[in-house]
Amino acid sequence: MLFKTALHTLFGSLQGETFQVHYWDGEDRRYGDGIDSAFTLRFHREPPVHLENPLVYLGECYSDGVYDIDGDWNALFRLINANKVRLIPDAVSRTLQRVGGTLGKLKRHQKDNIAHHYDLGNAFYRLWLDDTMCYSCAFFRHPDDSLEQAQLNKIALCLDKLGIEPGMRLLDIGCGWGQLAIAAAERGARVVGLTLSEEQATGARIRIAECGLSDRVEIRLMDYLDLKGEVERFDRIVSVGMFEHVGSAHYTDFFDRAADSLEPGGLMLLHSITSLSSDPPNPWVDKHIFPGGQIPAVAEIIAQLAGHDLHLLHVESLRLHYARTLEHWLERFNGEHEAVRALFGERFIRMWTLYLKGSAASFRSADLDIHQFLLSKGLNNHLPRHWGHLYHEGEAPQRW
Repeated sequence: MLFKTALHTLFGSLQGETFQVHYWDGEDRRYGDGIDSAFTLRFHREPPVHLENPLVYLGECYSDGVYDIDGDWNALFRLINANKVRLIPDAVSRTLQRVGGTLGKLKRHQKDNIAHHYDLGNAFYRLWLDDTMCYSCAFFRHPDDSLEQAQLNKIALCLDKLGIEPGMRLLDIGCGWGQLAIAAAERGARVVGLTLSEEQATGARIRIAECGLSDRVEIRLMDYLDLKGEVERFDRIVSVGMFEHVGSAHYTDFFDRAADSLEPGGLMLLHSITSLSSDPPNPWVDKHIFPGGQIPAVAEIIAQLAGHDLHLLHVESLRLHYARTLEHWLERFNGEHEAVRALFGERFIRMWTLYLKGSAASFRSADLDIHQFLLSKGLNNHLPRHWGHLYHEGEAPQRW
């Protein structure tokens, strides 16, 4: 009863949405000032007794099947977002800040963290990603676009912003399973893709060979920290969905390497999840899904540009596109429960359901966003007069 009282106190302290809790002993309680409950936490059994880190605790209880969530997940994540101070204790927040240290130590941590998530296996991701094997925000040019078409749209949008032309050298930092590199090579570019995931590197090389593009695309199992501008430079750089793994202590290191590897007048496209403020990462996500990840604030990215002679040309939010992407992934993941259960078990299914469903709700209702930043190294006077061609299929850019 004492622990139930502690949960009651926690739930009663949350400000915002009205919700219901059905406790394991049959008692129902409503929290909040509204008449109707937006969602219900339905406990199937008494949870274990510890509540030092409420957000991690509640996430782990869900993964363990202690309770289920009925109703509006968007409202649930609005509530979480509005009550971060209560749900993430200060001491925990401090320990989750990305620490500095030597670059050698950083590289070891980054390699381990990437392996935790991306090296779950190509067979796993192939179950529920579409045929492009893109694991980043898609771009729904039309409301009825399939997930695969939307991913191809996203890649075309990236390459159009960069103005990829035959003969250009493109560096793809965090190349995933290689679909963007393949598309750039098909436009005549020569591409170097970097990844820290051995599974991704293997899968990307196979896909590139199947497309007959091994002579134009090189996949390197390499850290961005090992880039050396005095050895090789590129006309264009793209990084999609990788910057979230860098950590605030090393943003300058990232932009140092990228700017140094870019030719004068060259363009860089940075595609990253963002937030309004530089909060510490969600501790449950940090522990179970993306260890070492940190969502950058838009202001933190902008603050890096002047010191690296990087000029902001175009910025775009794709927030609702990512919510829709995650909803597609969740639907596909739900259709593969039997296969996923055979690989990792029931707890993994619940954990990833919480991750995918919670992420979609966070992009719709909390403070997560996603931006594409188009940058030039120094001045570039050969850009389109405007960016209207990006949103009109088949339209050529208007030149000065």
